[in-house]
Amino acid sequence: MFYKALDGVKVVEFGNLVTGPFCAKILADFGAEVIKIEEPCCGDVSRKEEPFYKDVPGIENSGLFQYVNMNKLGITLNPETATGKEIFVQLLKGADIFVENNPPKRMKELGLDYKFVKEINPRIVMTSITPFGQTGPYKDYKGGELVATHLGGVGYLSTREGDATKEPLKYPAHLFSFQAGLCAASATLGSLFRQKLTGEGMQLDVSEQESVIQNVNSAIARYSYMKQISRRTDVLDLAPHHILPCKDGYIYASFVEEHQWRRFVEVMGHPEWADNELFANAQIRSQYWDALKPLMLEWTMQYTVEDIYRRSQEKGIPLGAVRNAAQVLEDKQMKARDFFVDVERKGEGKLTFPGVPYRFSEIQREAPTAAPLLGQNNEEIYCGRLGYSKRDLTRLKEAGVI
Repeated sequence: MFYKALDGVKVVEFGNLVTGPFCAKILADFGAEVIKIEEPCCGDVSRKEEPFYKDVPGIENSGLFQYVNMNKLGITLNPETATGKEIFVQLLKGADIFVENNPPKRMKELGLDYKFVKEINPRIVMTSITPFGQTGPYKDYKGGELVATHLGGVGYLSTREGDATKEPLKYPAHLFSFQAGLCAASATLGSLFRQKLTGEGMQLDVSEQESVIQNVNSAIARYSYMKQISRRTDVLDLAPHHILPCKDGYIYASFVEEHQWRRFVEVMGHPEWADNELFANAQIRSQYWDALKPLMLEWTMQYTVEDIYRRSQEKGIPLGAVRNAAQVLEDKQMKARDFFVDVERKGEGKLTFPGVPYRFSEIQREAPTAAPLLGQNNEEIYCGRLGYSKRDLTRLKEAGVI
């Protein structure tokens, strides 16, 4: 689903994988028209990323590409050719927003850096997302989410079962690449508002590393205030503040306020050990977590996740059920809000993807469109809008321009 809140806004996207395409997807979900530019030979790098439909690799089968590029138009174009560069300029002249996540050096080599783009369209908002930003000693370094995660300090906190002797782990999927795309989209919307007020454009310099650091929670503040490095351990400041196994899965027990713990003690049937002075408050329970944990597990392992979750909610306890993808898809709350959407895909039937996590009270929801096939909208854009003939398209294709 999407909403036409940005109806009439035109976006050109020139990006790969997640950060740039996800930023543009958010704009597309708001109703902006996004023209995605891909390399003629093989397209966006994410087309080669798993999972693949029916586990068959192919440039039209990537689930990651399908999700990140819904609601967009797609064309192929090679800006390294003279004609390709001319066409790129034509598209930028009519755009409100230009989203890209290429290395600064590459954009300069292509002659598509902000200095040039501003000359041809002074009102355009150019959103540039890179691993380390447009300035600083790292600006030309190559990097990806794994690099940004660890240079951003988040990876240091991740490990198996809170064991500080184990190496840090990468967070799952493309978590922080999506976060960087979200940061870029929010800044782009703010810049678009300014553009509408002043008629002026600007370049947004978005650093994936900085978006990671922004999400380290209290680790930076802890060091700034106390010169203390957050540890990879399950001995935390408060307890319980942990994921615990149950009969058929896991729960996340996080009781920041003491009355929440006391209510959970009631849920457990008020075992005698709960009144032990070693568990008198959250800080003391943290110090003696190695003693408390097995006592809690003895109880949790007798019950299902749903049992514990339901009992806790009845007591007003903010305890969470840890769910896998299959369970999330079947979640009754998601069904009630029609969160997941089915998208028709040529030759593949309906595919299910996450929708958008917001609702507009005064704007009608629209049905989503599938991510474009490679070059799917070439004729529509080149012939319908830029004045090329079908014969021209054949020549451009033969010349490696599209």
